[in-house]
Amino acid sequence: MAEQLSSDQATSPTLFLRPAGDGRSLLIQKCKLLVVSGPLTGKEFIVSSETVSLGSGVNNDLVVNDATVSRRHCEIELTTDGYAIRDLGSTNGTYVQGVRIQVAFLGTGTEFQLGSTRLVFCPLQETCEYRLSPASSFGRLHGQSAAMRHVFYLAERYAKTDSTILIEGETGTGKEVLAEEIHKHSPRKNKPFIVIDCASLARELVASELFGHAKGAFTGAITDRVGAFEAADGGTVFLDEIGDLAPELQPQLLRVLEKREVKRVGSNSVRSINVRIIGATNKKLQQEVNAGNFREDLYFRLSVMRVDIPPLRKRKDDIPLLAKRFMREFLGEEAAQVHLPPIDTAARALARHNWPGNVRELRNLVEIASNSDQQPIDLASFLYLGSGGNEPRPSERVSSERPFKVVKQELVQEFELGYVTDLLKRHDGNVSQAAKQAGIERAYLQRLVRKYGLREPIEVPGD
Repeated sequence: MAEQLSSDQATSPTLFLRPAGDGRSLLIQKCKLLVVSGPLTGKEFIVSSETVSLGSGVNNDLVVNDATVSRRHCEIELTTDGYAIRDLGSTNGTYVQGVRIQVAFLGTGTEFQLGSTRLVFCPLQETCEYRLSPASSFGRLHGQSAAMRHVFYLAERYAKTDSTILIEGETGTGKEVLAEEIHKHSPRKNKPFIVIDCASLARELVASELFGHAKGAFTGAITDRVGAFEAADGGTVFLDEIGDLAPELQPQLLRVLEKREVKRVGSNSVRSINVRIIGATNKKLQQEVNAGNFREDLYFRLSVMRVDIPPLRKRKDDIPLLAKRFMREFLGEEAAQVHLPPIDTAARALARHNWPGNVRELRNLVEIASNSDQQPIDLASFLYLGSGGNEPRPSERVSSERPFKVVKQELVQEFELGYVTDLLKRHDGNVSQAAKQAGIERAYLQRLVRKYGLREPIEVPGD
């Protein structure tokens, strides 16, 4: 939570992130937010939790009583790269150093503005811990990066409780796997784990799926039906894509969360339930709250505990580990040793890919490679085949959240890698023929091959 800070605490000129002595946490400087204009001018607040929400709504960690500030305006999040500020779809925008942003990192003395309120980010000498699990896995989830070890730490801690959990993350990051593993590591592990996909169910059937229905409740209801919450008694209900839940059903779900009881469609009787609820979404629910698509009170009931699974592009150190595990899954331990060369030969190429499909995309790529006749398998050569033609166009992947030069460089590298990989494949690795068709110098093509860690091209004597 953000709390008022006394004015005599010192600040530090730099923000640092370093391992603690036991290796189970990262130490990062605490920070304060100094309000320099607006209704709270002169106030100072300490940021002492991993995520702090700012807005005019009373349920925010830092309430900014400013008519130009949205109810859920922005949030400051502690990441392995430092503190990041993210706009939550506010009406008047969030500005960092005078530039409107979607997300940006905060450094010493960084000024940001919400409506007419301006604040300055000031690190302190005191540190706080960003906790990490000592393990590199949690059930079927694997990762040795600090970001994933933090996810494992939260999962280990939350699994022991009965609290409601909200899991956020992009498509393909493993939200359902995490939810199921939390259930398997909980005291409810021997009870049902019921999955409801809120995005795929027909709107007219969602209420019946969740709460059940009484005989004669509607046309076709020829018998009583038990809903997911009753069926999961003693266990866990996983509500996937909860952000797509129809507005008319949100009050009913809120009632379940508050009272732990359900009423079947067409029935007047109320039934008590004993379930744990885990929700997941690829949307930012706080932005949906601002847009009026999701009830704020339901959001707070769902997010008693939150886990944000990072996308694969933010944990690329985990790619070799994941690729090896998937290879063993598809080929078996002994076959994987024969077919899989050192991942390092393809690591640079894989690291430069943006992975819009995240871990699911990597798994699909390894599955395709495992079913090929190529020995040994070069994963980089399959990089643009794993999407089944659904790879987003560059215009669909471009985001203005990051600097122009960074995004442009990534797209150029992605094009070069894809083009050279396909070019060499067409010419069976013959660099001279490949360069000739492409209309480029052979030496330049060789440089590109080395740059992206592709296998050495075949040179034909006399070329």
